Amino acid sequence: MSRSSLEKLGLYVSVGVTLFMSVLGIYFGIWIESDAILLDGFFNVVSFLMAVVTLWVAWLQQQPESARFNFGYFSFVPLVNVVKGLLIFTISLFALFSAISALLHGGRTLDANRAVIYAAIAATGCLITAFIQRSISQKTPSVMLQVDAKNWLINGLISLSVGIAFGIVALIKNTSYAWFVPYADSTIVAFLVLVTLPVPIQIIFQGIHQLLLGAPSTETQKRLKGIFEVAKEEFSCERHWLRITQVGNSIFMSIYWLLPQNFQLTSVAELDYIREKIATDLQQDYPDLIIDIIFTQDAKWAEDLKLGQSNQ
Repeated sequence: MSRSSLEKLGLYVSVGVTLFMSVLGIYFGIWIESDAILLDGFFNVVSFLMAVVTLWVAWLQQQPESARFNFGYFSFVPLVNVVKGLLIFTISLFALFSAISALLHGGRTLDANRAVIYAAIAATGCLITAFIQRSISQKTPSVMLQVDAKNWLINGLISLSVGIAFGIVALIKNTSYAWFVPYADSTIVAFLVLVTLPVPIQIIFQGIHQLLLGAPSTETQKRLKGIFEVAKEEFSCERHWLRITQVGNSIFMSIYWLLPQNFQLTSVAELDYIREKIATDLQQDYPDLIIDIIFTQDAKWAEDLKLGQSNQ
């Protein structure tokens, strides 16, 4: 299967499982009156809605650039991730305040045995889906699937933790610790929110970083620069300037190439050959790399842009 087909397969899997988990969570949450399970269900509702949007974005990325979007639709990927992170963050805060309010007003009663059944089904489904998404994302370097796999893993661990907690509640309800049972659901909600809150915050900041055309990770930059340094050795280059940014799956690399003053150009094809060789070497490791090389013998064209990543 092609990379785009694999990505679509992963997204369809996510949509289907998310819809099932949403219905399961909301049904069980209302049935046994558990805020912890309702929270899980609402998380999945958000994930379902964003998965549908993500499918549309995945299709949109395959379309050619338009008059309104001259550089294509790459920025829609981090935009979707930011919106998803904000929604999860908002629901988490609402759930936390609700849990604190319940704790201050005597807690809530619930059927712990039924909660364990839900948690077992949910944890199994989420962890299997996380494994599938991770496997697919390794075959196609999709930022959307990488984020999705991380979300499913978190959901699975949350469901597993909820199951363990409710299992303990079921065991202590007939003991001297039975006083804690009404507070168990709200305590679990508060704990889960506090533990998982850094995840949507990380997704939000990462998406904003890409929307603002921030540079990719230090490791990616170092690797790209290393490949470029080796590739350019066989060509005349007095100095160069690099600019690198990542938006979604795509990495954009702009190179200002200062040719020596004694360089004699025989044909434009000579520059095209240099460009082809450099691009081929870089795209072997980074197939989603979009590269521009600007050749000049006047350094002012690069220096006027105040490019920081230069090589003497």
